[in-house]
Amino acid sequence: MENQERFFKKEDFKSPIVLGFIAIYIFAAVLIFSNEPKNAFPYIGLSIGLLFLCWLIIDLTKKIKIQDIKIKRPWLELIFGLLILIVWDYLPLPQINFGDKWGIGFILKKSIILLGLPFLFLKFRKNSLVSMGFTSRNWKQNLWIGFIVFLALAIPSAFFVGNTGSEILSGKYSAPQVGIGLFSSFIYYFLMSGFSEEFLFRAFIQARVSYLMKSSVSGVLITSLIFGLGHIQYIMQGYPGITISEAFCRAFFLQTFIGIMFGVLWERTRNLIPCVFVHSGVDGLNNLFYIVSKFGI
Repeated sequence: MENQERFFKKEDFKSPIVLGFIAIYIFAAVLIFSNEPKNAFPYIGLSIGLLFLCWLIIDLTKKIKIQDIKIKRPWLELIFGLLILIVWDYLPLPQINFGDKWGIGFILKKSIILLGLPFLFLKFRKNSLVSMGFTSRNWKQNLWIGFIVFLALAIPSAFFVGNTGSEILSGKYSAPQVGIGLFSSFIYYFLMSGFSEEFLFRAFIQARVSYLMKSSVSGVLITSLIFGLGHIQYIMQGYPGITISEAFCRAFFLQTFIGIMFGVLWERTRNLIPCVFVHSGVDGLNNLFYIVSKFGI
């Protein structure tokens, strides 16, 4: 175990990764002011707010001792993790037609590819469960940190990223519907995205990028860009008519910066509990009434 160190140091500002990320940020800001001026301040404001949330995470975790991860052949493991991601995102995979209403076949397929295969690979490589974030150490503290972070994200997520907030305030749904829906939605997105995505991106890919770069900050930024910009194709599918530049800006200012927050949470705890809790909670909140409609309540 090792004590926490200062996360962001002065010399990090001279890092090519940090300077490159700043350049991308400036480019995205110019792009959004040119093409979507009405979204410019909300997007930039949300990205800055998420950076302040990272500062809060760093403060909340300063007394947590983290697991020192040692990796024998990081390049080999990183390449395998990236191949898994490419297979999932770009190769036509066979459909599993089971439980179509709830997408159970899709969840099963995603769990096998993003969670099962990487987990078996790391176990074959003799990586410990603790190094993969599967540990009960400090579980109460980590769960509490995840809950605080989720609360900080709840209002901007419900009112800006999704329309859950306006739906609740409209009185369209009763308190029991909201309560049952929120619990069910959390469980559903724990299975759909929270667990598998956090394991692959944070415990697998980010851990190895940070190890190779010898920099937690570089690991967070590189992995967050992969995580965020990988959403572009899904944004274009979900929002017909959206341009590639609009999809890029949304993915960069929203998903990439949310990825930074997840990345900082992982680096400061080396535990999947808070990352998975927040990821499942945010996705569940944004899609609350999609789940309520499936129940028919």
